[in-house]
Amino acid sequence: MGDFAFGRAVLAGFDLLRRRPLATLGLAAVGAVATFAGRVTAVISSHYTVAAFTQSESLLAASTATTLIAVLVFLLVMAVMAAAVVRGGRIRVGGDEVRLFLLSLVVFLALAIVLLAVGVGGAVTAVGGLRGTSEDIVMFTALALGVIVAIVLASRLSLAGPLTVQDGRLRFMASWRLTRSRRWKVLGVFLVTLLIAGLIGGLGSFLLATAIPALGLDNALTYDPSLAVALTGLVRPVVLGHLLSQGLLVGLAVLIPFASATYICRSLVGDPVADQVAVFD
Repeated sequence: MGDFAFGRAVLAGFDLLRRRPLATLGLAAVGAVATFAGRVTAVISSHYTVAAFTQSESLLAASTATTLIAVLVFLLVMAVMAAAVVRGGRIRVGGDEVRLFLLSLVVFLALAIVLLAVGVGGAVTAVGGLRGTSEDIVMFTALALGVIVAIVLASRLSLAGPLTVQDGRLRFMASWRLTRSRRWKVLGVFLVTLLIAGLIGGLGSFLLATAIPALGLDNALTYDPSLAVALTGLVRPVVLGHLLSQGLLVGLAVLIPFASATYICRSLVGDPVADQVAVFD
């Protein structure tokens, strides 16, 4: 079985941008669909939040529903972009995207792991009667352990996307086995690319949001008793420009880890057939 270069794996996304800048930026711009959907759900959530302000159950239901829709749209956009990266930048919607969308639902498993860890920490503090600093330490430790376990599992399954597109079927365990002998190296690449993606998507979006009011522009949400009128506020040029720019940043943040995973997968699997047995189900 082959190996991969750590540096090339980390910089695979930037290499893709260097070789095919227009195609890569065009693909990243697909992220605007997710940011626009997030803004639409935010307007809808704000509308129903005000309408149901005195009804806690309705308020919770509206907030949960709109957040879930925004997350699912983001995962669907991410699946389309990931499949395109594996195919060398070609966008299409078909079976690969559906399978990657189903694969992306594993994110809820990672969230469940973190919530379980926090729940265990809460149970420990309740049973032990801990308060103050001791309670904070236990809860922080539980949260940290949950996040660490979720990240390690995500790194071991990070090659499932490229393998799924290549083979035309879900490849959870194939990724697990393929990364077994290089788990720490894969984890290292995963962490570095996650940090880079966070800086581009998170810090970039923050700087963008800070720059808009500094330029004297207004892209704030507008409330109106009529939901239709409130939604028309999204088509203002400054709002559309902000969403497109933010979507581009988010798209680049999504592309970077997927490009790295695709490079690693091709490096490991692109050997003689005899060496590929480890990734077969």
